[in-house]
Amino acid sequence: MEQKFAVNDYKRVHERKKYEAEIFFIYEDRLYTSIIRNISLGGAYIITHKANQFSPEDILTINIPFPSGNNSLSRKVRVKWRNDSGFAVEFI
Repeated sequence: MEQKFAVNDYKRVHERKKYEAEIFFIYEDRLYTSIIRNISLGGAYIITHKANQFSPEDILTINIPFPSGNNSLSRKVRVKWRNDSGFAVEFI
């Protein structure tokens, strides 16, 4: 029997830190812009009005700018859950 989890059922392994920056991400060869709200060693929360286009287990590539603005980090992520405001991802 498949078990369903609510957002509050996920236990975070790493503490999330506030980190607001504009990011870019790619899903199925489409480029999106969004805002990252917080980040941890294990994942992040992304704000987007297009959250309903993504489902848990979707794989995206996100580009996260460094605070200095001089460079960025590109990472593959997996969507863990979503709500009306955005979605949470885990780094893979």
